[in-house]
Amino acid sequence: MLMNKPVWGLLIGVVVALADSSAATAAALAFVTNQQSGTVTVIDTADQSIKATIKVGREPAGISIDSGNTFAYVSNPGDGTVSVINIAQLQVVRSLKTGPGPLALIANTDRLYVADWYDDIISVINTGNWQTVNTVSVGRSPSGLALSPDGHTLYVSNRDDNSVMAIDTGTLQVTATVTTGERPFGMALSADGTTLYVANVLGNSLSVVDTRSLQVRKQVSVGERPYAVALALGDSRAFVSNQYDDTVSVIDTLTLEHLQVVDVEEYPEGIYTHFNDRHVYVANWFSNSVVVIDASKLEVILSTDTGDGPRAYGNFITGQ
Repeated sequence: MLMNKPVWGLLIGVVVALADSSAATAAALAFVTNQQSGTVTVIDTADQSIKATIKVGREPAGISIDSGNTFAYVSNPGDGTVSVINIAQLQVVRSLKTGPGPLALIANTDRLYVADWYDDIISVINTGNWQTVNTVSVGRSPSGLALSPDGHTLYVSNRDDNSVMAIDTGTLQVTATVTTGERPFGMALSADGTTLYVANVLGNSLSVVDTRSLQVRKQVSVGERPYAVALALGDSRAFVSNQYDDTVSVIDTLTLEHLQVVDVEEYPEGIYTHFNDRHVYVANWFSNSVVVIDASKLEVILSTDTGDGPRAYGNFITGQ
């Protein structure tokens, strides 16, 4: 049975902290991909209860919720598919065949972009008719995706080329490339679209990229094997999951200095911020759990059990 686990005896504090969120919190759901279970655990972020466990394709890893909160898209590298979950129904309504290695993906209202780890392409899928309308050749092992607020630019991290590319979504042409740290992976883009934060898995660093010039402003040292990035508190803090350290590094985005390390559970990977801009959710692959970090207090306030091997790589929480 899946149970909520109070952390460090802070159950009362957790209830109070979650109650501080708006009433709309009840509508926010976290969709956590479980790679070993072949499922998605759906968590109601109002009380951390499990609303559903949904069977998807083989070895699910990536996740993206569209901007209309209509569908959750799940990449399944084990069978080369994307599962489409209807959020209102909490069930899979379609399976899309992709290339052999779908991993990162990101959706807006009418398009789904899927990065294929093996074919080194981005597939562009029209979500009106579910057809692949085009593909874009990128660097080796594309691992992370981020979409500008206006939807006009798609950023792709190419792990084995140590680079990030910018793609014009109108022409589907690569417009610029920047060298990052070693083995770039997960990324987060500021709300105004001007700053891209890139986790470098082997560089143990965070590349801070000015998207206007596509130049690296600074490389910030973080923990060992950083995987993904989330922003919180008005983008004033960046949170980086460190796989080998079982920690999350906290960066001040104004000074670009490392502020603090938050201990989480074993092998943290996917990380994303609730729309209340305060609660940062972290999936812990080896602990089969998701923890919640209070971004103001910089401490873990709750842990919830998931399926086996949670990855939750992408924007896995519904918005307002």
